[in-house]
Amino acid sequence: MASGCEVGQDVSTLLAKLYDALYTAERARSAGVRRVRQALGLAQPPTVLSYRGFGTCERVRVRARVLEYRAIKPSSERRSFLDSAYASYQRYATRELGGRAVRVQWAEHSWTALSDDEGFVSIDVDPPLSAGGWYDVEFTLAGESGPHRSSQGHAFVVDSRSEFGVISDLDDTVIVTNVTNLAKRAHALFLSEARTRLPFPGIARFYTALHEGKSGARLNPMFYVSSSPWNLYEHVNEFLELHDIPYGPILLRDWGLTRTGFAPNGKHDHKLSKIYEILELTAPLPFILIGDSGQRDPELYAQVVAHYGSRIRAIYIRNASPRAGRSAELERIARDVEARGTEFLAIDDTVAAAKHAASRGWIQWDEVEEVAHDKQADLPPAAHFSS
Repeated sequence: MASGCEVGQDVSTLLAKLYDALYTAERARSAGVRRVRQALGLAQPPTVLSYRGFGTCERVRVRARVLEYRAIKPSSERRSFLDSAYASYQRYATRELGGRAVRVQWAEHSWTALSDDEGFVSIDVDPPLSAGGWYDVEFTLAGESGPHRSSQGHAFVVDSRSEFGVISDLDDTVIVTNVTNLAKRAHALFLSEARTRLPFPGIARFYTALHEGKSGARLNPMFYVSSSPWNLYEHVNEFLELHDIPYGPILLRDWGLTRTGFAPNGKHDHKLSKIYEILELTAPLPFILIGDSGQRDPELYAQVVAHYGSRIRAIYIRNASPRAGRSAELERIARDVEARGTEFLAIDDTVAAAKHAASRGWIQWDEVEEVAHDKQADLPPAAHFSS
């Protein structure tokens, strides 16, 4: 008689085979549809979308994605609900192009790699430089012609002048998303515009202070990690720019059918793997982690501390969950984290975090007043009156 463990293994094996078969069939279907569209003259030319890379003077990881061109109307020209809905449809209805040669040009050096089944390209390169900061990287579709075959990308290189890095969640940490409310979350993901979404009060000034650091040199890298799909990359990037939130690599996840299952699947392992990737590519730089209590940021960050120890200086968690018992869970996590030498703060606003950061010498003290001022300016009129 088979044991429970053996039955579980058998089910897992069958599911793995099923997902692999479904994924293979879906890729074949997509390729067939593109051939038909090309024959009918309906297929759009390929284009390359660049993502921000990062690393050190020894190794930098650069990323891009190859898709059929999407002529999404700029947000400044979208005036109606229908315009927003159609733009959202275009963001999600991507046609990924695998097996395309992408050439990466960095100063006088170049590398070439093929896009994978989902159109992604990821290359580790030896950067031709000796100092940190932002650098231009160009991605070009090899063997292709047309106006959309190239994309200007950027990469941040850490060096000894960087005091620390910051890894931040996005939903309900930077952007008001109401991630625990399914209806509001769906509206934020599919129908909202970057210019109409709101940041949490004071977050832009606080993140700028962290980016500038004690020296004010603006060499502390900012990273944004989320379980939102890569389809929202341009949307999220526009939001950060509109609200003057410091520039930095944005790491999202692929949604849909994969060889191992469907995503999203309710788990957040993706965020953990991206954080590990950041820490490995920027060693030995220390970090501050920022998230919220609405989902599993505290638990994930505790795992990061267990793995990387003293490299994590502090964890800031915005109180966002009204769930009974969550406060007790946060207290337990705080004890475990602080026993490993990392500070853990559950905070109600950005001013509290700024005061703590200033007391540790991570930002300048006069920035606390700036954060408080910007927090008040960011509040809606009713909140101004009540405060």
